[in-house]
Amino acid sequence: MPHNFDDVGDFHEKFDLYNTTHHPTGPRILPEELMGFRIKFLREEFDEFIEGYEERNEAKMADALVDLVYVAMGTAHLKGYPWRALWAEVQRANMTKERALSSDDSRSKRGSSYDVVKPDGWQPPDIEGVLRRHGW
Repeated sequence: MPHNFDDVGDFHEKFDLYNTTHHPTGPRILPEELMGFRIKFLREEFDEFIEGYEERNEAKMADALVDLVYVAMGTAHLKGYPWRALWAEVQRANMTKERALSSDDSRSKRGSSYDVVKPDGWQPPDIEGVLRRHGW
């Protein structure tokens, strides 16, 4: 079944950029120049989202969110990360969280009843374990 992460991999393949859709996952150290470029790119998309919000421009916000995710996934491809395994581990941990009871719920770092918080005994995602299993 096609997955949007593989769509980004296909895009990278078209432009001869490393990707884990058509090549193996595994540790990849990127040049500082490339990492700086990716960080700047991610910030640009996030800033575009904020601009769209300030302008109350739904199309601009939607475009920026999709672009932000696209660039983030592209960066994961370049790094050789096992995205699906990482995603599954984060999803597992996130699904054990709870909704904050109120805006003054002491567990909320953001002071909002919209927050999702870690219950007692919560286990964070084992990102290091996933990476180790994939060659890191």
